[in-house]
Amino acid sequence: MQATFRRQLLYWGTQLIAWTGYVVFFGLSLWLNNEYTRGQGYALLLTLCIGVGASHALRNVIRKREWTEQALGFALPRMALSAVGLGFVATMVQVVLHDLFFPYAAPILGGAFSVVYGHFLSWSIMLLGWGVCYFAYHWFIRGRREEIRNLRLESANRDGQLANLRAQLNPHFMFNALNGIRALIDEDPARAKQSITQLSSILRNAMSTVKRRTVPLGEELDIVKDYLALESMRFEERLRTRFDVDPSLVREHVPPMLLQTLVENAVRHGIAKLTQGGEVIISAKRGLNGFVLSVSNTGTYVAGKVNGSGIGLIGTRKRLEMIYGTSAALHIEDRGGLVVTEIEIPIAQAAV
Repeated sequence: MQATFRRQLLYWGTQLIAWTGYVVFFGLSLWLNNEYTRGQGYALLLTLCIGVGASHALRNVIRKREWTEQALGFALPRMALSAVGLGFVATMVQVVLHDLFFPYAAPILGGAFSVVYGHFLSWSIMLLGWGVCYFAYHWFIRGRREEIRNLRLESANRDGQLANLRAQLNPHFMFNALNGIRALIDEDPARAKQSITQLSSILRNAMSTVKRRTVPLGEELDIVKDYLALESMRFEERLRTRFDVDPSLVREHVPPMLLQTLVENAVRHGIAKLTQGGEVIISAKRGLNGFVLSVSNTGTYVAGKVNGSGIGLIGTRKRLEMIYGTSAALHIEDRGGLVVTEIEIPIAQAAV
């Protein structure tokens, strides 16, 4: 109801302001040329009333025929013909009322044809211009609405894709954690019980972030520490960990489960395959345009193998693209006997 009232207020306000402005401009030109009289003032007032009525009639024709929803080639010629027709009607109304209410002035109907034709041409041009402005306004509004609609659809699509990716990542993490607990049940029941408590804490944290696009890096590090503590029950001395995190970055935001996925990938495809085990190094440092998260593990990276094509890293790349576009990047490479996975995240967009 309020939206309809605002549209009506905008329409009638624009109508009155535009036609009043035209009449005032015309009257001012008469006054500057010393041609303005009281009779001219009444004639201008008549022009104002006819202009508002004729343009409103043209609006009703456009709306009834729904021409603003049609293609330009279809709508504009029909609007132009309607403007010319209403221009003729406005001319006749003006001429008749002028001769009826202003008998002291020279009659228009009995005068030269060029005077009547001049009025007709003037009304047709003014109504045609009014119609073009009316179409332009509606096409602009329709374009804005379509743009907003597309943005909403894109946002809903991105949110849906993120939800699907998270639904894939969470069971993936849970499956690996439960496998680790299963290996401890017969060997060390006490440690298995402790592992279940840790898993419960990890899952509770993961569930609380499922609807959040990003979380503070400090929260993500807590998940990673719990995960590594859980995995150390299974790997024991084969798994060695080290953290090198800039304290000023713990409040910066990252996608949920991002760092944990990289660490899980390092343990599963790196440490677990080495008889002697190895080391996992987690670091976070400031870069030129943001900060860099890095997970390094003992091992060798071969492009195209499981390390780079597993669901965890594929999902990570998609999530980074959907949240940050091309501003974030993920790189994997061999570096001094370590497999190094780095993610560059722009600080300007980190807290999305």
